[in-house]
Amino acid sequence: MIQEKQKLCLSCSIFRKEIEALQASGQLDLPVEFLNSMLHMVPAKLEARLQEALSSARLQDPEREVVMAYGDCCGHMDTFESEPGTARTEGINCCEIILGSEAYRKLRKEGAFFLMPELALAWRQIFVGQLGLLGPCAKTFMQEMHSRMIYLDTGLVPVPHAALQEASEFLGLPVEILPVSLDPLLASLRQAVQSAHRHD
Repeated sequence: MIQEKQKLCLSCSIFRKEIEALQASGQLDLPVEFLNSMLHMVPAKLEARLQEALSSARLQDPEREVVMAYGDCCGHMDTFESEPGTARTEGINCCEIILGSEAYRKLRKEGAFFLMPELALAWRQIFVGQLGLLGPCAKTFMQEMHSRMIYLDTGLVPVPHAALQEASEFLGLPVEILPVSLDPLLASLRQAVQSAHRHD
């Protein structure tokens, strides 16, 4: 009898609530290690942390299949996912992964700027603390590329209406709340599990 290989998902913490909900409902049977989403603000740190996590997983079990719940978030992501027994969720970023490609591309074409629940609470830290955007600069920067903000409501945490309103005023963009299903995320994770298995 062939023993099934151990599996691990390395996921951005942006998906923590969603993945934990899929695990709790029995739809996803996959152990997950979460990495801090704020690592994205320094791609070199994200890359180093992912390399460390992958190396650690393979050190514990060289045959372990690893799924990466990430978009194209750092320079060597393609190198990581090309390793035997490794695969990544499809999508350029977390918003495409949670929405699915068709819905994401349609809304992006309309000029949407997306906020996941975790980022909605940290918007000031990102735009002011990390990007250094203040006052009119923030509005000019965002309005050149976007027509509105869309909060992706996965239904797992209360909608942060006050934070969204503050972000809307600061960035000069109207905000709308879009309820989203976890089905695209689940499908992407399941597809990555299959791909990791085929890459062995």
